[in-house]
Amino acid sequence: MSAGTAVAPPDEITAALWWRDNAGAAPEPAMRKAEELLSGTGDAELRVLARHIAALAAVERGKVRQAQRQARLGLAAANRTGQPERAAQLRLTLAWIEMERGATSASWAQLVAAEPSLPAADQTRAACLRGLLHCQSDQHHEAIAELSRALRSLSAGDDRRWRANALLGRGLANLYTNRLAAAEADLAAAERVFASDGRTARAAGCLHNRGCVAFRAGDLPRALRLFEEAVAAGLDVESNPEALVDRAEALAAAGLRGEARAAMEHAADRLAACGRAGRLAETRLALAGCALRDGDAAAAAEAAGSARQLFRAQRRPAWAALATAIAWQAKLRGGQCSRYAFGAARRAAAACEEAGWIGPAAELRLIAGRSAARAGMHALSRKLFALCVPLRDELSGPPQHRALGWLAEALLADQDGDVDRVFAACRGGLQAVDGQAAGMAAFELRVHALGLAGELGDIAVGAALRTGDPRLVLRWTERSRCSALHRRVLRPPTDSRLNSALVRLRAAVLEAQGSRDPKRALASIAELEEQVRHRAMLVRGRTSGLRAPGGIDDVIAELGDSVLLSLFSHDDRLFAVSIVDGDVRLHVLGPEANAEGHAGRLRHLLARQAVGTAPSAAPVFEMSARREAEELQAQLLAPVLPALERGRPLVVIPTGRLHVLPWAALPACRGRSVTVSPSLRCWLRGASDSRSADRAGAQVWIAGPGLEHAEREVEGLHAVAGGRLLVGTEAISERVLSTVDGAAIVHIAAHGRFRDDQPLLSCVDLADGPLYAYDLDRLHRGPTTVVLSACDVGRSVVSRGDQLSGLATTLLGRGTATVIASVVPVPDERTAGVMTSLHRALRAGRPAAAALAEAQAEHGETGFVCLGYGGGR
Repeated sequence: MSAGTAVAPPDEITAALWWRDNAGAAPEPAMRKAEELLSGTGDAELRVLARHIAALAAVERGKVRQAQRQARLGLAAANRTGQPERAAQLRLTLAWIEMERGATSASWAQLVAAEPSLPAADQTRAACLRGLLHCQSDQHHEAIAELSRALRSLSAGDDRRWRANALLGRGLANLYTNRLAAAEADLAAAERVFASDGRTARAAGCLHNRGCVAFRAGDLPRALRLFEEAVAAGLDVESNPEALVDRAEALAAAGLRGEARAAMEHAADRLAACGRAGRLAETRLALAGCALRDGDAAAAAEAAGSARQLFRAQRRPAWAALATAIAWQAKLRGGQCSRYAFGAARRAAAACEEAGWIGPAAELRLIAGRSAARAGMHALSRKLFALCVPLRDELSGPPQHRALGWLAEALLADQDGDVDRVFAACRGGLQAVDGQAAGMAAFELRVHALGLAGELGDIAVGAALRTGDPRLVLRWTERSRCSALHRRVLRPPTDSRLNSALVRLRAAVLEAQGSRDPKRALASIAELEEQVRHRAMLVRGRTSGLRAPGGIDDVIAELGDSVLLSLFSHDDRLFAVSIVDGDVRLHVLGPEANAEGHAGRLRHLLARQAVGTAPSAAPVFEMSARREAEELQAQLLAPVLPALERGRPLVVIPTGRLHVLPWAALPACRGRSVTVSPSLRCWLRGASDSRSADRAGAQVWIAGPGLEHAEREVEGLHAVAGGRLLVGTEAISERVLSTVDGAAIVHIAAHGRFRDDQPLLSCVDLADGPLYAYDLDRLHRGPTTVVLSACDVGRSVVSRGDQLSGLATTLLGRGTATVIASVVPVPDERTAGVMTSLHRALRAGRPAAAALAEAQAEHGETGFVCLGYGGGR
């Protein structure tokens, strides 16, 4: 201190030290205090302390560059005025700041320079920071040891801030070494300490990191809820953009890859703006994973390679190993197939596993093993699969790890030709996947979580096909088909924020119809739609599985004189199992692409006919549609055509894009009772639900706005059948939902929209705006029979494993036995007549599928299908 510098009274120094030690709990007031000290005092020590306060406050606010500048100014002033202790303390803070920036080497240098001059009270803090740096450098075991020693020392004093930091660091180290229970305990303890000290942002950060623990444990719903709760508790994601990356990875795992990519790109921009370019590597790696899920192997390889270079520059070997594994996953999926590629992939997987990334290592080995098998390198393939098999027995591990282990065992058994082992492995894998889905109340999460079920089922079906046993093939096609629909939420979602978001979305859609700024209105709707999707994923609850099919004999008994055709694909070929008069047979139907091509062209031609064509072109469209229908019939219905020609009803279980085929357009199906069901399990459940339904239950007739014939249609039906009539301002969402819950028959005549991009936002229009599939998922019990006199809403999006999502499948999932809806546009002028004839036949006691067939044949229509259960034996 220079001779001419005034000495501040001790109480001012004490006050400044208090602000320094509490800057994290109140960063805004602390920054104001620092500015006050810098503008109002000439005391050297107070000015150094003011810089230190400002640096700590800026760190807490996520302004790393500002924090670094203030700390450096304070360090220069401390060195200039001969304050070695204050200089060492500032170096300790600078070490923290450099760690936040991802500059590990610079952080170590500041720490080493600080330690000789640190007072005794700060030595334990330095040890704590050493542990955090070990964690940052991927030396997680060293981090746990160092932080555990620091915690034993800190517990004797009253340094709660550093104790919380040590618990946070050890929790993250435990996370990265897959000690998930210990990680949860440490992070929860750190959260409590931060919260009790008023450091709400840090406490919220711990809550967010607990979400990361849940994500690694495979509990995606809990992870998403914790991420959401962290933001509500005060986590500022704009100042802590790395939190956006974690949440985006969870969104990508949930199937929201577009939203995930947008969030990651925003995080990258924010990291650069906040001076945290060192954290960009994680963002690029997350983008690589997202691209890999999207099937964009080239983009994934490029992003992962860029991330690997950054991690290596930051001396973070564990993260570099993960980036290398993701890069090789992308390269192998992109077609690289050489001994060099397989050798590099093996080494990358081993390094990835050693660094604690168990799941990505197994995924790489499985991809490499399958590629090697296709290349004829069976010995190498077996070695790679065998390295994954032990995961099946890790009962404490995440379910998806066990499923990967069972998948590897199934692939090994398949190579050995051991059918019984294949089936046992696939059963084990399906149980693991199903166990993970049990806690997912959100249907959209179940659809994506059960994607691996399709892969396991496909291996089992391949083995069953080799046996030639049609009963065995049918059992295995059913085991994994539409498995998301085979679980039902015990109680429907009752999330008030989801309900509120749906109300706001409906209002925004209505407002947009008269908006003078359509672009802004559409942007508002898109934002609200995203809120609805996110809130829907956060709903709590467990699901119960539907009863498994009782066996082929039960199916035969339920069929009676009906004909069953269960379609499935394997290795791009289409197969079918038929049941006619109890005789179960297996059929090869040819290329899947051929059938899907004809089905797509047929749907297009029927849609063009529905909207109208020039009189001169009408015969051409009609002839083309007839030709496509005949081609489809020749491929799909040949095994059961003789039975259909004898007048037998048809029950069909489609696959892939054939789920949206208008079956009545096929010549043999015109006027024929045809039931289309997602799976045999859904069909059997529908039969049971239909028989146990209250026959005296309510009949509800609903008309939406803007459809010329709607009110006339439902008023006419109501006049004949009675029941509840909801038209005009009576037909609003909440009233409709409360009225149709558990009803016997519900008929809705309204404009409808199917959303390929977001199927659960498919809707029918009511007086207060659209009624979405998300709304219908709130029903306690779906109506027994629902007739949707609305264009195209019978369609579903089909994902891996024939998982279906849409308006009609949501109703089936809530317990509706039968849904009658269109899968192609239907002319309004014909719809009313079809509906009148349909309900007349239903009142006469005709089964739903037969009633629909007769009504469509009478009016020359083919666009409606009977989904679920079509009627009695």
